[in-house]
Amino acid sequence: MSMDFSRRLSVALALLLGSASASGLAADLTAAKAKAKMCAACHGIDGIATVADAPNLAGNGELYLARQLQAFRSGERKHPQMSVIASGLSDEDIAAVTAWYSAIKVSVELPE
Repeated sequence: MSMDFSRRLSVALALLLGSASASGLAADLTAAKAKAKMCAACHGIDGIATVADAPNLAGNGELYLARQLQAFRSGERKHPQMSVIASGLSDEDIAAVTAWYSAIKVSVELPE
């Protein structure tokens, strides 16, 4: 079992059991938010895109987001800006960014 998965599992169990380890999750998300600042110019720090051709990232699944970044990094998927940005991301960077954006809860208000 990887250390990252083990840590996430521990934090999830702590949250379910109401343990004080929830502060570990807050610290992880604070660090993840800091890493996601490089994405904010286009995707918004809240995951709502600020550029017309950029997708919203908030609430997307962590595995989905990671797979897209890995595809940009490997060249499997191409985009003028994302290919360059993703090429410089480490696995840890991808884990942090995807943890941040997947943790954002999205709600929708329907018009009456």
